This record gives sequence, C-alpha cells and structure tokens, in this order.
Amino acid sequence: MKNNEDLIELIDNSIFKNFSVIDDYQKVVYESMIYSLSSGGKRVRPILCLLTYAAIKDEDWDGDYEKVLPYAVAMELIHTYSLIHDDLPAMDNDDLRRGKPTNHKVYSEAIAILAGDGLLNMSAEILSKNLEQYLDEPEDLKRAVKAMKYIFNASGTHGMIGGQVIDLNCGEDTEIDIFENMYKLKTAALIRTSIVSGAIMAGAVDEEIASLEEFSNCIGIAYQIKDDLIDEDLDDNKNKSTISNHKTKEELEERINNLTLRAKEELKNLKHNTDSLEKYVDMLVARRS
Repeated sequence: MKNNEDLIELIDNSIFKNFSVIDDYQKVVYESMIYSLSSGGKRVRPILCLLTYAAIKDEDWDGDYEKVLPYAVAMELIHTYSLIHDDLPAMDNDDLRRGKPTNHKVYSEAIAILAGDGLLNMSAEILSKNLEQYLDEPEDLKRAVKAMKYIFNASGTHGMIGGQVIDLNCGEDTEIDIFENMYKLKTAALIRTSIVSGAIMAGAVDEEIASLEEFSNCIGIAYQIKDDLIDEDLDDNKNKSTISNHKTKEELEERINNLTLRAKEELKNLKHNTDSLEKYVDMLVARRS
C-alpha cells in the first residue's frame, strides 16, 4: 500500500499527462485548466477512490492501481471544473481560491467557463477511452461502464449540480435540513462517487456498495460542515449563509462526530481491511485548514 504522498504523485502524473500536446489555438484554455488543477488541491476525491479500491482488493492485492486510475483522475477533473464554475460572478463570485486569484480573475470569465467545460469533457474522454481495453473482457467492461455511469449521474442534475442549484437559493431563512440536503448533493455526491467507483472497479458486490454509499454520504456531509466551520469568518464577511449560522460550533462538532461514527459502523459491513480508508477519513474531519 502506497502512502498518501505516493498516491498524490501517482494521481498528478496521471492528470497532467493529458496535457502533453497543446497547440496555439487551445493554449490559453489549457493554461487555465492547468492553473486550477495546480492550485493546491489535496486530491481528496481521487485518494478516496484509490483507498477504497485497495480495501476491496484486500491484502493479496499486488498494489497495481492502473485499472482504477482513470476514475480517480476523472473525479479530480470534475471536482476542479465545479470549483471554477462555483467561483464565477454568476455563482459564488469569489476572488480567491486557496489563497490564489480565482480562474476567472486570471483568465477572464469566458475562458474560465470554457476551462470548466474542458475539464468535464476531458473526464468523459478519459473514461470512454478507458472502456476500449475491456472490449474482450465482458465482466471488466460491465464494471467499467457501471462506474462511468455512476460518476456522471452523481455529478449531474440529480447530484452535484442539483446541490449547487439549492446553494444559489440559500439565505438566512434557509432551514437546517435544506443545508444538509444540499451538502448531500453538492459535496457528498462527488465523495460518494469517488468511493463507489473505486469499489465497483475492485469488484464490490451490491451489498458492499450500499454500505459504502451510506458511509460516503455521512463523510461528505461531515466534510462540508467542517469546511463551514473552517471558513466561518470568511463566509460571515461575505454575508454567505451556511449551516454555521444556525448551529453553534459545539453543536456542529458533535454532528461531525456522530456522522463519522455512523460512517464507520457502515464500514464494518464490508468484511475487508478498511484501516487506511478510516485513517484518511479521520484526518479529513479533524483538519484545521
């Protein structure tokens, strides 16, 4: 099993090899895509994908991630596209992302929109190209198609995009249940599909996938609540309403703890060694930045 730093290096090498050929006509939009991909992201979603794949494979696995890497890469591309579009003036209207100017502030609003579109399309290109290697392997092809379908369903209007629609309408009068529903769609959807796609490619059965879906939803909501706590001062300055406007810090920390415990209970149904996955999740919900 590789450590997190090795996994990030593996993921980054797989991401940036897709930008090896850049001509003059596409240069600026490729630069914009690379700018956001290189802006300090922790590669949380692809790491979750790889760790889940390894857990389902168990200890007799030889450590080869090639079969699941396209799905891990696709998740980071989709996540990055969502951040570029979230920051646009028509959405959250943010000037900074991870301490750096947001994409549209550097490359213009039009190029930022196209960069987001390009990242989403590149994820589809990578996954559809990946299917070709399984044309003579029916069972592997079924898994690959199932994982690809899961990814685009979860990142579409019934998942991440639907969550963003709710976010646009959130304000001071928004009820707390609506915030959690938004988090389940907007944040947990990409975390869930990262984990589930990795599990599918490792050969997980339906019962295991159901447990991982519940695990992922709990972790996704806890992860977003933690983000709200970390960004509370910044969000207050922007007059942005979040769940932290409705609950105390202590209440939200307790909610995070309860969600994490519930998530770990779901992992017990897997009958696999999930230690690495659990340790990584503990690190995510305990982070301070």
